[in-house]
Amino acid sequence: MKILKNIVCVALLSSATACSSDFLTLSPTDVLVEDKFFTSISDAEAALIGAYGALQKEEAFTNVRDAADIEWAISGDMYEMDGSANRIELHSLAFPSTNTILRDMYTAAYLGISRANVVIAKVSAMADGDALAKKQIIGQAKFLRALFYYRLVTYFGGVPLIITPLDASSELQIPRASAAEVWTQIDRDLEEAKVDLPVRWTGNQVGKITSGACKALLGKSFLWQKKYDKVVTVTEELFLEQRYVLLPDYRSIFMESNENNDEILFSTQFKEGVDAEGNNLVKRTAPRGAPAEFTGGAAWSNFVPQQHWVNAHEKDGAGKIKDKRYWTSIIGPGEAHQDMPAFIMPTNVPAGWSKSGYIMTKYWQKPTLNNSGVNAPVIRFAEVLLNYAEALNELDQRGKAIDQVNKIRKRAGLTDLGQGLSKEQVLDAVFKERRMEFIWEPTGGFSDLNRSGRFLKFIEAERPNFAELNIGQKPWLMTKPIVFPIPRDAWDRNKALDQNEHYSY
Repeated sequence: MKILKNIVCVALLSSATACSSDFLTLSPTDVLVEDKFFTSISDAEAALIGAYGALQKEEAFTNVRDAADIEWAISGDMYEMDGSANRIELHSLAFPSTNTILRDMYTAAYLGISRANVVIAKVSAMADGDALAKKQIIGQAKFLRALFYYRLVTYFGGVPLIITPLDASSELQIPRASAAEVWTQIDRDLEEAKVDLPVRWTGNQVGKITSGACKALLGKSFLWQKKYDKVVTVTEELFLEQRYVLLPDYRSIFMESNENNDEILFSTQFKEGVDAEGNNLVKRTAPRGAPAEFTGGAAWSNFVPQQHWVNAHEKDGAGKIKDKRYWTSIIGPGEAHQDMPAFIMPTNVPAGWSKSGYIMTKYWQKPTLNNSGVNAPVIRFAEVLLNYAEALNELDQRGKAIDQVNKIRKRAGLTDLGQGLSKEQVLDAVFKERRMEFIWEPTGGFSDLNRSGRFLKFIEAERPNFAELNIGQKPWLMTKPIVFPIPRDAWDRNKALDQNEHYSY
């Protein structure tokens, strides 16, 4: 069941940026109302729902601004059909500090952090209520805070580290912490949360954060920090739970009828309808101009897979794609929709439908008159296995690493990799599976290539328009890792923010 209900910004979240879209723009805190609110577990749960709700913003964790606009369009494997200026800036690797997508991502992260901070502080101070229930509420809020800081530090580097609620009396000119300090806080939150959260939720609690989700995100954090031994340790701790598996059928992972399945460690929860509980994933996927009986109320085909990504799939001797992931999540010229076989892409695909001729159907499973209820995956077990494989390979355990990669390949209908690969070949194999497995998800694209120092080499080899990108004129792409600029709007409100190298406000 969905855990998110209609969310109202109540008085308890009036501090920090809870009901505001501006970074560190504060409304005076009504301490009396807030203190009266946090008197029971039901109050604390209501506040926690508000923290979960911050995930649902398109610029947060909905697989739109993050997965599409940034991760997969910057890597070049997806194309944005609208050609809006803010998207062109990102796809051309210009990255100005005035880019509205980066601004909104930054702001949304601090909205989530502020809500989590309120929950952690106020529930910790509650005198009454079941002790275990309070620990679990705080643990979930710590995961959310860690998730939003993970987003900030991987995109912007060091940022202001705010772990207590702010109000009108707070000092708002807050300098950036170092990236190392942010990573330390992320790790601390997740280490504490994984102890207090259950392996599994049941009933109407399904979809909440589990101990396994904490361990998976902690593994991602360690991978960024190149703490490979810790990646292995926490992943093997996760395996001992025997909670998550690879589903046999790739398409079934994403189906709205199969949400919160055993491959999903964490996803942003949505519910179909006209209110704010739905998302635009179907609208952004379905081809613009296609019959409404298949698309529903709207179809924008905002993001489409590029031809060179399609060409990268392994093929048989006759030149046909072997990879089951293609056949269960993509349709191209003359191919039928997996769930609506009466819909067949024209042999000559209209340019307005898709520039490349291909449409992704991971999220477009049926016509949707209102907002879609399909969940947006954030972390799934396939990523855990590939993160584990990468860490094992870095620790010179190539055989075990190849075994993990082969689990992903087997489901895709591909032959096993042999055991005689070099360390670099194993790493290439890991990244090839990331590329084919996670398109239009918030992993596997720009960020993974960036953290590993592979981004420029990858786009030179794979992006057909590489020469047009003028990499030599963009020194910000030479930093390791590449970071985005601190948004101008954030600096306008907080002059203590210094800018990342090679950028200006």
